[in-house]
Amino acid sequence: MSVETMCSVLKKYFGFSDFRPYQREVIEKIIEKRDCLVVMATGSGKSLCYQVPPLVAKKTGIVVSPLISLMQDQVMALKQRGIKAEYLGSTQKDFTVHSKAEHGQFDILFMTPEKACTVPSSFWSNLLKAGISLFAVDEAHCISEWGHDFRVEYKHLDKLREVLLDVPFVGLTATATEKVRYDIISSLKLNNPYVTIGSFDRTNLFYGVKLLNRGQSFIDELVREISKEVTNGGSTIIYCTTIKDVEQIFKSFAEAGIEAGMYHGQMNGKAREESHRLFVRDELQVMVATIAFGMGIDKPNIRQVIHYGCPKSLESYYQESGRCGRDGIASVCWLYYTRSDFAKGDFYCGDVKSEKQRKAIMESLLAAERYCVLTTCRRKFLLEYFGEKFPADRCGNCDNCKISRKERDMSREAFLLMACIHSCRGIWGLNMPIDVLRGSRAKKILDVQFDKLPLHGLGKNYPANWWKALGHQLISQGYLKEIVSDRYRTISVSSKGEQFLASSRPDYQPPLVLTLTAEMLGEEDNGNTQEAFKTLSTSESEGFSEAEGQLYQMLLEERLKLARSVGTAPYAICGDQTIKKIALTRPSTKARLANIDGVNQHLVTEYGDDFLQVIQKLSQVLNLSLDGEARVATASLQTNEVRKVSLVTNKSNKLTPAKFEAWKKWHEDGCSIHEIANFPGRSAPIKEQSVAEYLLEAAQEGLPFDWARFSEMIGLTQGIISEIQGAISKVGSTDKLKPIKNELPEEVSSNFLPS
Repeated sequence: MSVETMCSVLKKYFGFSDFRPYQREVIEKIIEKRDCLVVMATGSGKSLCYQVPPLVAKKTGIVVSPLISLMQDQVMALKQRGIKAEYLGSTQKDFTVHSKAEHGQFDILFMTPEKACTVPSSFWSNLLKAGISLFAVDEAHCISEWGHDFRVEYKHLDKLREVLLDVPFVGLTATATEKVRYDIISSLKLNNPYVTIGSFDRTNLFYGVKLLNRGQSFIDELVREISKEVTNGGSTIIYCTTIKDVEQIFKSFAEAGIEAGMYHGQMNGKAREESHRLFVRDELQVMVATIAFGMGIDKPNIRQVIHYGCPKSLESYYQESGRCGRDGIASVCWLYYTRSDFAKGDFYCGDVKSEKQRKAIMESLLAAERYCVLTTCRRKFLLEYFGEKFPADRCGNCDNCKISRKERDMSREAFLLMACIHSCRGIWGLNMPIDVLRGSRAKKILDVQFDKLPLHGLGKNYPANWWKALGHQLISQGYLKEIVSDRYRTISVSSKGEQFLASSRPDYQPPLVLTLTAEMLGEEDNGNTQEAFKTLSTSESEGFSEAEGQLYQMLLEERLKLARSVGTAPYAICGDQTIKKIALTRPSTKARLANIDGVNQHLVTEYGDDFLQVIQKLSQVLNLSLDGEARVATASLQTNEVRKVSLVTNKSNKLTPAKFEAWKKWHEDGCSIHEIANFPGRSAPIKEQSVAEYLLEAAQEGLPFDWARFSEMIGLTQGIISEIQGAISKVGSTDKLKPIKNELPEEVSSNFLPS
């Protein structure tokens, strides 16, 4: 099957002119009937890997999905692209679907694992005669006991291998450690699979963590801040660890006059379904829910995911926070935790009898705890947990990287804690030695005579939470080691810690400079750990003029009106990013509309006239030119701001698909200039200088741009930037490039300005 055919399908049904990283290779392997394992971050386009092959092969693709609500969302979105899609499940009201599916009348057919394993064998034999292009298992981590969301019913899917002998099996997940990946391959009996592991880095997401003071005052403040964002568009999910918290926060929104949805396992099915429907269709902007809500939710414009309480695992957190910003627009993820969140190991293990699974649960909870208390880059920690190297020490887009940290010589305090742990024989958790240091005379301490230890009471000047935060710092620095069993954890002094103690005396310790966590600073400030929600909002520049912003809002309203008229979700018609591109380019004809990346044939045919009417009418009122002629660039170059920049003559305000795709790979996928130039999807490599020029043109067109990262990649120092700015000021115009180059040293003009 030719690449041209694949690209034709991609543009016709999905509106894109080029595949994103890894997609083309996976699709080619599936068409070649090879088993695949696809591990790609949420929002990176892994669903396209199973959506394109059935359309190319013109044979039904089977997709196993864990939730009926998710299948309904996906079917709705695919139908809006002109794709024949349906699902089989208990809530399917159309009784003809089963017969039509059996005879291959759908491009894509969704079903739960239970349904896939219980349909009669005649269903599969008839469908095989019609043709099956693939058998995809979405959320494939559910098959693994090492996974954070193990589901027994997934374990039976391997039996279908004996029935679907020549059908390629494809496992897809956004969250899988190395153990889980091997388990998926083994459990699904994947034969010599093509394994693709994309980057886990969601560059558009801001990650932040704060210690939570549970209480109504905190909830009221949270509600006030979120209410400010509701008017700015986009949606918010608040995840709670208990149904009680869900109901309390939901009630607070109602009392504040803000309409929110609620979703948890004790609600009846009809109420959950209605809440889900209203949220997905943008009729509610806020959802307060337990983790029962949202696995694989197909809603791209969620701008905030807030966790009120720490999830049971880092995998769960990554997946739940990953529902944020799937369209690539800047979004925020906040996690608010309490110390008690980390004492729920027994609860999470519940009736689990497998020692392997109990150990996996405890290790996952421990990783989540470490994520909460660390003082270094959160993104780096997340990525390296999933086995991906992050080259820098700071990402610049998490709370730890954005704030200045206070450092202090903690040698005295570290000595006390390590010595006390050593004296307690290293067979307890952190609580026992901390209680000893703080002078507790509780029965458990008296029973083992720890009240007679010389260190008893020497740490009274700090509260228990301060000592716990220090303990976690010492664990992360390797001075203490933590051993986790299926029911408890113990803390002991590591060999590195033993060396520190050996070189210390009661009156002298070698310097040990540590970063004070927000929790430690808060405890020192009389326990006032509740910070203002300063970065809850996403004030990311939209790249719009005021008039373009008005047009963008009107196009969003038109999309909402059209979606309601046909009973679908607004994002199913097209995403926010596509609406942005339409607002910026302002096409005057259907042909020009069809050329915009993200606009598919179905949108042009069904809704093109409606969008064009809004564009033409409002552009006239706002004095905006059509077909992209209204873009005005500035001549400033800033390394720390997102703004429209012109260093080169702007001969064409409209980016070609190749240039826009280069920007997407750089900005959204985090690819380097070298990787873009040599991307496997290209027929031949291109020059790195060409890629750099493409990126500059994207910035000139007002697309979001990280100048600091770009400058570092091309070796553009602040001194060179100043020279270019000086030349621009001296010439007084950027209409012609040659006068600017004449003002610059040759090494600057030849290396950093296009010829």
